[in-house]
Order: sequence, then structure tokens, then C-alpha cells
Amino acid sequence: MRFQTLLAVAGLGSFPLTHAATGKSFTGWDCCKPGCAWQANLRNVQGSPKVCDINNNGLPNALSAKSGCDGGTGYLCDAYVPTPVSDSLSYGFATMGGAANCCKCFLVTWKSGNASGKQMLVQAVNNFEPAGDVKIGDIVILTPGGGNGPNETGCRSQYGKNWGQSGGGVSSGSECANLPQNLQGGCYWRYNWARGAINKWDIEYQQVTCPSRLTSISGCSA
Repeated sequence: MRFQTLLAVAGLGSFPLTHAATGKSFTGWDCCKPGCAWQANLRNVQGSPKVCDINNNGLPNALSAKSGCDGGTGYLCDAYVPTPVSDSLSYGFATMGGAANCCKCFLVTWKSGNASGKQMLVQAVNNFEPAGDVKIGDIVILTPGGGNGPNETGCRSQYGKNWGQSGGGVSSGSECANLPQNLQGGCYWRYNWARGAINKWDIEYQQVTCPSRLTSISGCSA
């Protein structure tokens, strides 16, 4: 009943599109152009993920723009920060394994950690190849201050620095004050809403119909 209630609140109807999968949650924010914003990764997708310039203005040539991580003009938009809508539900965007999930939406339920029982509607706008602790079925929530992984140059190029450790990012809510003001809310989200680091917490997730609240930001759907 809780699952159907949250779907109704989100305007998604009562039924998921797939059976539940399991994995672990992680955080990341490398400021690079989203991996799903390349033509080769857009299969059966309407539109393409929004890409921004260094000042977070949308780029009209998103698909052809070179990533800021490679000396180009394309960066991760600050509009992709996570947003709580209640104590038990948030909206946001994510990085998922491979390109098959690009622009699809998922209802994520935490099964362990301080966010156990809480849910989040995410849209995949980025992709990764499994490495280290992050496996193919895991989900990396796009979270400012959440760690830049192997991409050291993106945030340094856009904002002049990286924050925290490359894996995991900042280690406390107080460190969120070191981020640019436009990213601080998304950083605090992790500690105020999820009440912890999120990394390696158990999750269950199911594909659902994308809500307009997410597609109006990303510009794509699948």
C-alpha cells in the first residue's frame, strides 16, 4: 500500500514497469557532461539529457559538445541536484551501469542505512562501467560533494576545485558549506534527508513511468 501511495503522490499511477532489482547506492558528482548525452547512448529515447555550459546555462548543441572533463564546454547542470518532497520521498537523477537505462526512471527504496524505508524517484542521465566497489546493478545518486570518481578535471574546470575524497566525497554535512552556493542544497540533502553517507547502502528499485517533474529538467524520457 505504501508503494502505491507514493506512486500516486508522484503522479505515476499504481504499477511499476519492471520487477524489482537489488543493488547498493552510491553518490557522485564529477561535473562532466552526462554520459547519456551522447548520440551513441540514446536508444529508444525521446530527446536527450540537458547539458550545461560552465555557468549552468543549457547548451543548444548538447549532443556534439565536448565534455568539460576533456577540455570542452559541456558540464553537468546544477539542476540535477537531489530534491526532497517529503521526509520519505525525494526526486533526483542518477548514474547507472551501461547505456540501456539512459533516460529511464526508477523508484529506489533503501533497505539499509539511515534512509531505510525511504524512497527516491530518479532518472538515469549518466552511465558508468563497473569499477571498484560499484557493480553493474548499483545506482550512483547524483549528489554534489558526493565524489568525482576517476574524473578529477570536471569540477576543477567548472568550479576551481574538487570536494572531499574522489570516492565518497565530503564526509560530513558541515563540509557542504565549502561547495558553491548553487550546489550546497544538493550536498546537504544527503545528510539532512538521507541522514548519512548513502554509499554501500542496500537498495531495491523498479522502473516506473517518468514523472514530468524529472523530464522537464532533463529534457528526455524513455
